[in-house]
Amino acid sequence: MADESDYKKNGRVKLSEPLKRTVEKAKQTRLKVGLVAILLFFVSLGIFFAVIFSEENENSALVSVNLSISQQGVQASDIDPSAQDFQGKAPYDTRDSSTVATDTTVSTVILNSPQDSSLTSLFENIIVIATDTAVLNNDRVSQKSSPASDVALPDLSAPSSQHVSSDNSDSPVGPSSNKNLDTVNDKSPTINQIDTNKYLFVSAFGVSLYDSPGGKALDTLKYASYVEKVDETTYNNEKFTKVCYRTANGKIEGWVRSAFLSDSLKPIAGSGYENISFEPVKKTVGRVSDVRAIYLTRTSVNTRTKINNWISFAKKTNLNAFVIDVKDDDGFMLFKAEASQRVVPKANEMAFYSKEEMKSIISEVKAAGIYVIARIVCFKDPSYARADMDKAVVYKDTGNPYTGIYKVPWASAYDKQLWEYNVAISKETVEVGFDEIQYDYVRFPELTNSDMSRVDLRKTSDDSFAEAIQKFLIYAKKELDRYGIPLAADVFGLVSTAVDDLGIGQYWEAISNVVDYICPMVYPSHYANGSFGLSIPDQFPYETVYRSVSDALKRNYNIPTPARIRPWIQFFTATWVKGHITYDENAIKKEIKALKELGINEYMLWNASNNYIQMWYD
Repeated sequence: MADESDYKKNGRVKLSEPLKRTVEKAKQTRLKVGLVAILLFFVSLGIFFAVIFSEENENSALVSVNLSISQQGVQASDIDPSAQDFQGKAPYDTRDSSTVATDTTVSTVILNSPQDSSLTSLFENIIVIATDTAVLNNDRVSQKSSPASDVALPDLSAPSSQHVSSDNSDSPVGPSSNKNLDTVNDKSPTINQIDTNKYLFVSAFGVSLYDSPGGKALDTLKYASYVEKVDETTYNNEKFTKVCYRTANGKIEGWVRSAFLSDSLKPIAGSGYENISFEPVKKTVGRVSDVRAIYLTRTSVNTRTKINNWISFAKKTNLNAFVIDVKDDDGFMLFKAEASQRVVPKANEMAFYSKEEMKSIISEVKAAGIYVIARIVCFKDPSYARADMDKAVVYKDTGNPYTGIYKVPWASAYDKQLWEYNVAISKETVEVGFDEIQYDYVRFPELTNSDMSRVDLRKTSDDSFAEAIQKFLIYAKKELDRYGIPLAADVFGLVSTAVDDLGIGQYWEAISNVVDYICPMVYPSHYANGSFGLSIPDQFPYETVYRSVSDALKRNYNIPTPARIRPWIQFFTATWVKGHITYDENAIKKEIKALKELGINEYMLWNASNNYIQMWYD
């Protein structure tokens, strides 16, 4: 037996020579295996991160050709919604400067209003598109802007090649036939399903467009953008789809990873958009191309003397159009309509004119060079709701009418009798000589989560809010088609930025694809503090209007037959906004300047009291 010291030295076991060689070989083998394992680990990690982040990174070449950024003359960074502070008060749909306000906060890409707010519905569950933001300096956007010639966004007020000609027999909006109420109820408008082989949506942020599968990046597609499928292939065991889409400079084609595309809006905006129609719709152009209008209430035009005064005012100020209440926020009529006499006689009791008198007045106004637009309030109709409470929006437990923040009963946008009533009034309005029909409050009421479970919306179908509103507009467009006059729809200003329907049925693409004019209410006072990176949007009339309408122009690229954009702009001082400014001639001109630099030469001025400045309107 060997001595113990031969086997142990300094606490270590002494090995025989054969055993030593065996151990050394094992160590060398283990080292090689370890090195290979480590190498494989880092390679795998690199591939993983490359896949995850490749769609979000932009190289310098990409920035230089990113049309969605260069066309706006703004910085190539997007707003990080989670970094914005939306604590400002922003009255949302008010057409009245006395309307109350709401507080909102941002969480990732979802705006959630505080649960203890009485107006939680106003910004509740609104998914917002990342918006290009300009360079900020001490919370102010640089006043330096590109001249109109440098702005690549198109003039969508001009005739578009995308508009289907009036003799297109394949258009879903064909010649109209007179339908009675039973016809409307039995045969609601047909909505064509989205062709999943053609229409796709970008379902991830910062998706790269390549010149070939795995090739050079050409552009970055924004979240929720609409694209048209052209082809598909597999490259390196990964599926790629060739798509095309419209930009200010024409169509662009390229390849994107198929995993970042969806044939449904559900992953983006939730359910309820499956049956939105993207089929081309015939468009009608108004007889005046560049409308510069003021809003006039029924009582502002209730005598011929007042009307003549407004005509004189328009001639002195370069205005060329009036938006006149035909059926106002109370549901009252400007003139006695046969449809109102049948459905809501109370509405006629408040009318100022007979149909014959109205024809004479409108003829005189048009002879003076004024384009006359009829504002018809659709679903916020207290007179209709009170006349037929069986069709009004009510609370399920009590049967009491839902009144919301406006403190008046609401009718339901599902009510096809009301569809027929609004369209019947529209037809009579055209017959007395109005140039254009404009629908306001073409939406559902703002409902909190609590209200949604408590109220009876009188649903007559499985349609979502967005689907119901689009179907109503398609029905109206069909019925009014034979008159050859444009149909317009007013929408919230935020509709152009949110990717969903704001919980009220106003989904930009669904409305714009159908109507002839879409009219976003881009009042700076109605945007929460922090919107578009602006501390108090009301203080920035130019910047707020520019950015909101820029979003609207880009959204119009998403659809085959977009409506022309004719915005409502602010002509009132929002005294309820902390830090507000006076909307004087200087502020109004800034709003108009923003529109003109975007190629839009028409607008409508909103002041609920009809107090307008005598200035020159360009």
